[in-house]
Amino acid sequence: MADSSWDNGGHGVPLKTGLPLWGKIALGCGIAFLVALVTCVGGVAFIANKVKKDPEGFKQKAMNLVADKVRPDWEDFRAVVEQLRTPEGCRALYAANPGLAKTWATESDFLQASSKWQKDLAPVPDLTPELMDHQGLRINHDFGGKVEVGWSPKSGPAVYVTFEGARKAGDTGPRRVTGLDVR
Repeated sequence: MADSSWDNGGHGVPLKTGLPLWGKIALGCGIAFLVALVTCVGGVAFIANKVKKDPEGFKQKAMNLVADKVRPDWEDFRAVVEQLRTPEGCRALYAANPGLAKTWATESDFLQASSKWQKDLAPVPDLTPELMDHQGLRINHDFGGKVEVGWSPKSGPAVYVTFEGARKAGDTGPRRVTGLDVR
């Protein structure tokens, strides 16, 4: 017969069944670690298999991906070098980029310096994987936003141009040149 008392007759509180909270957290972290480990190992194995099957094709795809990323920088560099090849272009370049005054105080100083290298500057070719791999191309993006593009052709002086910042999506105008070095 049941009585109306809340007394359970001296029996303790029943224990909860299952894992404690810390056990559930540890189990979840362990499972997440295993999933991440298997994903990383699988990804590395997949890429290694692709490289092993067709190393030249993989290299070509990687170079094309890099070329697509740096193409805007290269096109801006080409435009600057084309300006450097003529006196009129040099005047326009100096007028549009006040940062060049750090190196050349006046336009006449810049024109005098540029007259020494104008006839020797090689035309800049299109961006190709061969150019990126074997022909002295250098592109550096600084965390401060500056972009330096340099090219050392097999004949003629090397040209290094520093732009004020990276090209933003939708920008079509010329970027500001903050530094120029022709050696």
